[in-house]
Amino acid sequence: MAKSILKLIITKTRRDLLKEKQNLLIAVTVLLFCMLSMGVGFMKYEETGTQIQEYRKEVREHWEDRPAKHPHRMAHYGYLVFRTAHPLSIFDNGLDDYLGNVIFLEAHKQNTANLSEAGSSGILVRFGAFTSAFILQCIVPLIILFIGFGLIAREREDATLKILSTQGASGRDIIWGKTLGLWQFSLLFLLPVLPVVFLITLISDAAAWTDIGVRLLMLMPAFMAYYFFISALTVLVSAYSKSSSLALVGLIGCWLLLVIFVPKGVQFAAQNLYPAPSRIAFETALEQDVMKAGDSHNPDDPHFKKIKDSLLARYKVSNTNDLPFNYSGFVMKEGEKISSQIYIRHQEELQEIYNRQQRFSDICAFLDPVIAVKNFSITAAGTDFYAYTRFQEQAEAYRYTMAQRLNDLQIENISNIKPEKGGPPAIVTRDNWKKFPDFNYRYTPVSESIRANWMPAAALLFWLAVCVFFIETGGRNLKLI
Repeated sequence: MAKSILKLIITKTRRDLLKEKQNLLIAVTVLLFCMLSMGVGFMKYEETGTQIQEYRKEVREHWEDRPAKHPHRMAHYGYLVFRTAHPLSIFDNGLDDYLGNVIFLEAHKQNTANLSEAGSSGILVRFGAFTSAFILQCIVPLIILFIGFGLIAREREDATLKILSTQGASGRDIIWGKTLGLWQFSLLFLLPVLPVVFLITLISDAAAWTDIGVRLLMLMPAFMAYYFFISALTVLVSAYSKSSSLALVGLIGCWLLLVIFVPKGVQFAAQNLYPAPSRIAFETALEQDVMKAGDSHNPDDPHFKKIKDSLLARYKVSNTNDLPFNYSGFVMKEGEKISSQIYIRHQEELQEIYNRQQRFSDICAFLDPVIAVKNFSITAAGTDFYAYTRFQEQAEAYRYTMAQRLNDLQIENISNIKPEKGGPPAIVTRDNWKKFPDFNYRYTPVSESIRANWMPAAALLFWLAVCVFFIETGGRNLKLI
């Protein structure tokens, strides 16, 4: 009997919400805005992808068209590598607008990514991007609150709660029924969006359909859990409010707190608890450590003087010109190894600061489910900071390999004796440049991202348990009058 009553309340609540023309109009309007945002995102994604392909082709052509040169000069000529956004950035662009997309690679120096969208945009970018994820995370919850604020408070005012009780409905049935009915209606905003996202991202043909499908299948339960929380919050506040007007005011306050104040406060707190050095300070400290370890361009540097003496002793010669390989190239290779190790150490230290900021944000997801769903969404969409760090690592690995191969060319093909004036130059043929493979950015597997950022998923499960607890508690203490 209890199950049938609960089912009746769920069905009636859902039908009543669907019968209201303004509710359906709101749902259609929101879905249209979601489609519009995805259309704009898709055009932007395609335009950016086309530009990246053109620039990649241009960079590659310039690299291969360079004339015969000394390998070390070619190493300082450098190379540009590009990061291609994941197709699901059409749905949730996450941190992509704030992180660089291009890195200039050169010998002995590790540059940071540049040319972010935020860097070339105005101050409005701070208010967030107009994406489907933003609409589903921030706008739809506000709509749910407006639609459901009177589900119990208004019925108490109309004295219909007592009628439900006399017909055998318990307080638990009423709260569960209203919550599930409102939650089922809220899915009207979500379920039509994800299939459209899947189809649009497939058109981009930038990632396998299985990868996109898995990511969307992970996003669906996350948003469903998030909307269940919003529905439970709406019904519980309505149940404990003396009037529907007070319920509306309280729910708007909750929305402001959860969606705006807490996330911004957490971001501010994380930056102040774990401050990151400025770019200038980071590069200055890096340069100082490199100079302390040894300057490969300084022939009198103590570290490289020891290497020189050991080589002369090993090959039993008195001058570097008599070595069976190019001594300068050998020194450059050793210098590259040292500077790369120092850079990786500094980068790991900086990365640890950002990881602490991210962990602080993830822990705060247990205080605010909005933070949980946002962090989970950008992780599943491949637009989080972890995916960006994989780009940096791939670029550095490519840079180091390129620099060391050029050093090997110098070691193997360039004589120690400087060419005489008018004699043949110390160069290698241009065919060597074509042997270097182009850089291809690889998306971070979603399984790897989730393993590294599992806490938002745990926070969503935590909020589900909290909702069940308070619904059960509120059902036993529901006042009918």
